[in-house]
Amino acid sequence: MILLEEKGERDSQLLVIRQTDHAFLAGFFAREWGNERFTKPQPNASFCLAVAEHDNGWSEWELQAQLDRKTHLPYSFMSIPTAAHIAIYQRGIERLVRVDHYAGLLGTMHASCLYDRARATMPGFSAKYVKAEENHLANDFIQQLRLQQLRLKVDLRANLATRPFLEEPRVNGNVARLEALDRLSLHFCLNAGQDAVIDAVPVNDQGEEADLELHAEGANVIAVTPYPFRRDPLSFSIMARRVSKKLYSSDLDFQSSLAAAPYFPLKFTMRARREKAFSQVAGM
Repeated sequence: MILLEEKGERDSQLLVIRQTDHAFLAGFFAREWGNERFTKPQPNASFCLAVAEHDNGWSEWELQAQLDRKTHLPYSFMSIPTAAHIAIYQRGIERLVRVDHYAGLLGTMHASCLYDRARATMPGFSAKYVKAEENHLANDFIQQLRLQQLRLKVDLRANLATRPFLEEPRVNGNVARLEALDRLSLHFCLNAGQDAVIDAVPVNDQGEEADLELHAEGANVIAVTPYPFRRDPLSFSIMARRVSKKLYSSDLDFQSSLAAAPYFPLKFTMRARREKAFSQVAGM
């Protein structure tokens, strides 16, 4: 669950976006990915499935969201306890593996990245939120994921259709693309009004990378350079709700307030950044 505080004249509210809706948006970006410069990820159907479903384990939790007993506010995707976070991703990966082994492999590798301490500066849940007394939980989970990855690779190598996509550069490139799309979707959920850079995004399967620069132009328009999508401009929305930011008395109190809150769309447009505009900014 993604939570963003909005301060009003009288009271503060929480903008609430489900993890599953954030992942659905990332999946939309995955289906649009690819043009003359950026290679379309392959196998494409499996890749798009992995991106769209990388947070599907949150479905049950978000129907019965729980409160942090210290703050009396709901847990966000960054504050949820490690044990609950692991259970969510175990459930989601199991679902992916049952449907598509390659998508499941990408899902396990993405989950591993979340607990990689070398990548703890990445947005979202990461190793930086794991408490010292929870390290053993995270370490056990990583070992489980690595064993699962080995088993999936054995099965995928036995299939002539999927064997070519198991070359290390191609697999790692798809994991990096998944991460980039995850970060891009989170950008629109958390801070679309700010400029940002998504670094080290794969351009092709030969190791070329680029940093995507996101520039907010107002009116929910974001200019991107270099531009990785097949359509320009690209319009989209993500569903959200608002609830009061207050001290909730119980899980049920918050769940009832959230269930009563109407959905509404947050609408955005991405487009390729004009070279003239880029030059003007660079020369300032």
